[in-house]
Amino acid sequence: MRKCRFHEIIVLASVIAFVLMVFLPAAGTARQHSKATLCLANLHILSRAWLAYAEENDSRLVNGHVPRDVQYANESHWLTTTSYSGPYKDNAWWVDPPHNENGIYTGDPPPCPLEDEENGICSGKLFPYVGSPETYHCPADSGYLAMSNSWGAGRSGKRSYSITGLMHGEQPNHPKCVDRIEQIVTPSQKFVLLENSDDRGWNMGSWIMNYGPPPSWIDPVAIFHDGCTTFAFADGHSEKYQWLDGDTIRRAGGTSTSPSLGRDLDWLAAHYIPGKVD
Repeated sequence: MRKCRFHEIIVLASVIAFVLMVFLPAAGTARQHSKATLCLANLHILSRAWLAYAEENDSRLVNGHVPRDVQYANESHWLTTTSYSGPYKDNAWWVDPPHNENGIYTGDPPPCPLEDEENGICSGKLFPYVGSPETYHCPADSGYLAMSNSWGAGRSGKRSYSITGLMHGEQPNHPKCVDRIEQIVTPSQKFVLLENSDDRGWNMGSWIMNYGPPPSWIDPVAIFHDGCTTFAFADGHSEKYQWLDGDTIRRAGGTSTSPSLGRDLDWLAAHYIPGKVD
């Protein structure tokens, strides 16, 4: 009797193990798919907010730069400075840099306190159109949970998305930088926001690349979704892009070294330049 019961337990354990083996990967896949869906929804909300800001501000684009500077709130400083590729036309940052409840910049030394990063999100110019700081975070991005608090050692910030440098970002004097919505050619093909992870402690500046030829990235992409990165485009839609080259995935995240192959870089370059119309 005892031997029979033991055999039954073994059989039952085997059945449970088989069920777990079959269903746990499926559950994990479903969770990953759900996170990617939420990420796309976040970017759709952010891109619609970006368009709404332009609509309510005489077609002027919100500033896509997030400065690392104690004078982030001093408009006259940004209208005259030559630092950070300035001068800038405004300091209407889409997200302000990290600061405490008194408005004092706390981005250096990084990483910043997460609550101060959220203060920057909530005081940014797009937040009134968005309404929730969680919209700025991809649910698959866990880089901010890294234990290291050292510069460049892998801990990123809570915000998962950046605006590109040519969309009124940190390249204001570049001949192809746009600052008005009507200057963008084929907006459905030009991305404004993408997933970006900055291992310096929070996502500084904006996302920029050298569009070539040959193209190369200056800021790497973040890949949170099983070989895919999400993008938001200037017409308000968002989509996932499946990277084609394994080297892209290997060099994603914290490295500024571009992939050695060109298919992904060609895609980025083709969708990066707004196509300014004078």
